[in-house]
Amino acid sequence: MALEDITLKALEDLTGQIASLTTIFQAIGGLIILYLIFNIINVILNKKKNKEIKEINKNLKEIKNLLSKKKK
Repeated sequence: MALEDITLKALEDLTGQIASLTTIFQAIGGLIILYLIFNIINVILNKKKNKEIKEINKNLKEIKNLLSKKKK
């Protein structure tokens, strides 16, 4: 009887530890997914910003050209 109780207690402890590990892994997985989503959104926004910056630079070059022609 005592050996069965010890074995049962050990199995309960092991089951509890496994449950804790799975909970931790699920939390880490959730954080990784959130991190990936955040980075994907950042990449999309950065592409839009870079496109706008390139357009602004192009406009500035045109303005410089127009000003230099006007000075001559």
